[in-house]
Amino acid sequence: MLVSEGAAEVRLEDGGWRCAGRVEVKYQDRWGTVCSVIWDMADAKVVCKQLGCGAPVKAHSTAHFGPGSGPIWMNAVQFHGTESALSDCTHMGWGQHNCFHDWDAGVTCSGFRLENGSTACEGRVEVQVLGTWGTLCASRWHLQDAHVLCRHLNCGFAESVPGGGHFGRGTGPIWRDSFHCNGTEDHLGQCPVTALGASPCSPGNDAAVICSAASASLRLVGGGSRCDGRVEIFQRGTWRRVLAAQWDMREARVVCRQLRCGEAEGAYNPPKAGRGTGPVGLRGVRCTGAEAKLSLCNTSLPQSALGAAIAEDVEVVCGGSRQVRLVNGSGRCAGRVEIYSQGSWGTVCDDGWDLRDAAVICRQLGCGGAVEALGSARFGGSSGHIWLDGVNCSGAEAALWDCPAGSWGKPNCGHKEDAGVVCSDFMSLRLENSSDCSGRLQVSYNGTWGTVCSNSMTLRTVALACKELGCGDQGFLQTLLPSGTVSGPTWLDRVECDREKIRAVGGENGCSGRVEIWHRGSWGTVCDDSWDMRDAEVACRQLGCGPALSALAEAAAGEGTGPIWLERVECRGTEPSLQHCWAQPGDNGACRHKEDAAVNCSDSTRGRPSSSGTISLPVIICIILGALLCLLVALLAGQMRSTRAGRRGSESAPEPFPEAVYEEIGDSTPWEKRERFRGSGFYSEGSLTKLQLSPEYSKEDDDIPVRPGGDPVDGYDDAREVSDAGQDPAPGQADQEMPRAPEEAAGAKDAAE
Repeated sequence: MLVSEGAAEVRLEDGGWRCAGRVEVKYQDRWGTVCSVIWDMADAKVVCKQLGCGAPVKAHSTAHFGPGSGPIWMNAVQFHGTESALSDCTHMGWGQHNCFHDWDAGVTCSGFRLENGSTACEGRVEVQVLGTWGTLCASRWHLQDAHVLCRHLNCGFAESVPGGGHFGRGTGPIWRDSFHCNGTEDHLGQCPVTALGASPCSPGNDAAVICSAASASLRLVGGGSRCDGRVEIFQRGTWRRVLAAQWDMREARVVCRQLRCGEAEGAYNPPKAGRGTGPVGLRGVRCTGAEAKLSLCNTSLPQSALGAAIAEDVEVVCGGSRQVRLVNGSGRCAGRVEIYSQGSWGTVCDDGWDLRDAAVICRQLGCGGAVEALGSARFGGSSGHIWLDGVNCSGAEAALWDCPAGSWGKPNCGHKEDAGVVCSDFMSLRLENSSDCSGRLQVSYNGTWGTVCSNSMTLRTVALACKELGCGDQGFLQTLLPSGTVSGPTWLDRVECDREKIRAVGGENGCSGRVEIWHRGSWGTVCDDSWDMRDAEVACRQLGCGPALSALAEAAAGEGTGPIWLERVECRGTEPSLQHCWAQPGDNGACRHKEDAAVNCSDSTRGRPSSSGTISLPVIICIILGALLCLLVALLAGQMRSTRAGRRGSESAPEPFPEAVYEEIGDSTPWEKRERFRGSGFYSEGSLTKLQLSPEYSKEDDDIPVRPGGDPVDGYDDAREVSDAGQDPAPGQADQEMPRAPEEAAGAKDAAE
């Protein structure tokens, strides 16, 4: 066994947040996994402690979070009780294993705890960030968030969220993070979270929760809410299936009562695709319907009764699963009314539909008051169920299904009569008195159309307005409008849209420099406390750049001015923006601009790092063009050398018709040509037979010479076989004299005399 010296870096991957996932260790600058042989909660505790993620919830084996890649660094890890890092534990040796990645170890840490309660499943909510425990503010803590936390802590569901310091005042910092859960997430790390924009929390107003407790607790999984789905029971530290051969509304009533989900609406056996896997907690459950908990029902049926029918997974739909939404509008506060019931979404008929009915919907959705109650499928007709017809609300009901109406699911209408709603918080755009894509921009708010001032409006804002109006992705701003009366209020002024809400300042380009965030109308910086590569990775992604190359601290890109918006940022590396990471607002004065964080990202648009000392894109283009030009010049030079070499070769090679000869042939008489050929020594008679008279030459120019034998010369038909130079002449050829032109003959005679 090996004991390491020094702590190796550790991380959790593919778990949805930084405190859950596959265990990976960095050794020799490479990340690798850990084999889950003899992996247990003691080992998981070390990992959670090293990451500052609170207590372990579960130690996972057999690649629960998916198999990793690369080396398997550790195997047979053993915790002895004093280790502060996973690499301090004994193991077989780095890279020594007999495992495959199908055995990669995983961990789920809590990151949260409940303090000062009478049980482990109730108390003040505390969160650990970078090893420091702090509380959450009760004013931003809701029942849906509490449901997720209770489920994550294996404490069932949230029964209540008492406020006002119900479990006492915490001693650590108050984290201003605000969660936005829908109640179905596995842990709070999967919920959207914001840190910016939250007002300070009053002292002692700590968030709290009372969970239903893990002992014999139930949950419903696979449904559209926490109140419908397949039944599971928590026993001996794990969630287990509930099986029954005869499952009806009596058992469903017990489950819905225990989960505080209202009246039971359905009891089913799920289809094959919806069946569970894993261990079984209860089998052959039979209830009277009056029991307080499912575990109190009869499960001691004789084996003969259990074997008489096949026990299957069971499913329940409770009344508390009902939800409402508005669809097919341009926002969440306008659209066709739909209700989730009995596991599916359905519509509402417009018979008797009015503003009082619409007011219940708008209040239920938190969308203000009702502006319009629309019928005749103004937002399009749906399909499937029509759950309600003849709705007659007073306007004071808490939910639409609390209003008097016809029989549930038995309408007397079709989808062409689907009801719709427009609430006061709904906002919409239009161009006044325009049939095309130009005109005065107006916005509808609280049911009234008003104008928008052009102060501070940029082309980016114009482009977004055009896109929302369905008029393309670009436009221009016209501020000098025709004269006329502008009716209605002015709803908006100084509209400024900033798509990224982040920038890098003081670097070589937009992918390196000091990180600044746009918030509350001004740019501010980020403190470098806990600033690391995971935070930089999120910043680079939000900037639209490539992967992070380095996370810089201590104002490496210069000190900023103005506010410091974020402090102690803690990203897991997968968030879409820094605003979605755990962080503490930076307005507490603990950080100074000498601690401004910066990043250096690779530039994905240029395919190169954006660090100092690199070559710019124009220089790279010039280098490429220069190389191509040099290559072209080299090819031309080679071609010219080849041409010159060919010419030199043509001067020395015995070519039949040099260029000079062609020129002389065109200007010479046949006699001159013959004399030239006879003296050249280069031409054979076969070559001479191919020569023709010059086109300018005619028989009238000179007398036609006569061959010995009396036949006139017809062009070159008198050509004879001539032997090559150096060969013996043919018989009789040496004694025969070629006839010459009269001038030449006379000249020769005079010379002889």
